[in-house]
Amino acid sequence: MAKMKYGHLIKKLKYEDSNGEYMTMPVGADLEGLNVSFAWGYRRQLGAWGGDGGVCHVHPYGETLLFSGLDYDNWNSFPAEIELSMGEEGGKHVINSPTVVVLPPGVPHCPLVSKKVDKPFGFLAVSLSGEHKTEHVSASGAPSPAGKKYGDLVKKLELRDINRKSGGNADYIGWWSGKDMEDFKLNFTWAFHTGLGAWHEKDPHVHPNDECLLFVGLDPDNPEYLGAEIEIAMGEEQEIHVFDTPTVVVAPKGLVHCPLITRRVDKPYSFSAICLNTEHDTTFLG
Repeated sequence: MAKMKYGHLIKKLKYEDSNGEYMTMPVGADLEGLNVSFAWGYRRQLGAWGGDGGVCHVHPYGETLLFSGLDYDNWNSFPAEIELSMGEEGGKHVINSPTVVVLPPGVPHCPLVSKKVDKPFGFLAVSLSGEHKTEHVSASGAPSPAGKKYGDLVKKLELRDINRKSGGNADYIGWWSGKDMEDFKLNFTWAFHTGLGAWHEKDPHVHPNDECLLFVGLDPDNPEYLGAEIEIAMGEEQEIHVFDTPTVVVAPKGLVHCPLITRRVDKPYSFSAICLNTEHDTTFLG
């Protein structure tokens, strides 16, 4: 078989197992040098999160944290209660619904503590840096002032039913845009999918910014199972790539990509378009 020109942009996710909690953590070097890193995983354990999630720290770059349930039939549910400390005072914020937390550069955050977990849930962290840079700091632990000071950085994520009639695009979707908060060079979607066929009518398309397309399954016990077969065309040549495992597709700025076609669905799966711009900017070419 001839070597595919764009095959290096289709990347199977690799998970690490930590006591039954699975995480994948690509950095910029894994994403063709893009100035972004992300961590996605399934959490189920009570208590303080391990690694930097258990220690108050800061980053010199912006970061967002997304907390989501994994139940397609209850798309706006969240089966856990998470406590997040933020700010110099270590103020406590409770997360008990699908939520996005926005962390500007230099804002102290963590520990993260799972106070109650009825079912496993999903966690996505997106960092505006190609490499991790973390400095541990101390917080005084006074709860009230920080709760008021940083409360606007904790946003409930409302997924919407788009009443899809046909095609492979989302059934339920939420989105976050940097233009609405801190002028982050980041916008992303979070969605549940079950549909078959093409996602958009006007593809292919192109963006003036880098983008990662993240496809993950909803089974916390089997992280390498996507539950669907996806086809995507890459480049002006419309080179076809097909995958059926959790995958991230890297689309550098200016690269023509799509149509995106769902060829088979066995179980619902999730998708996130992670775009390195304050808002979504697309030029359709179809």
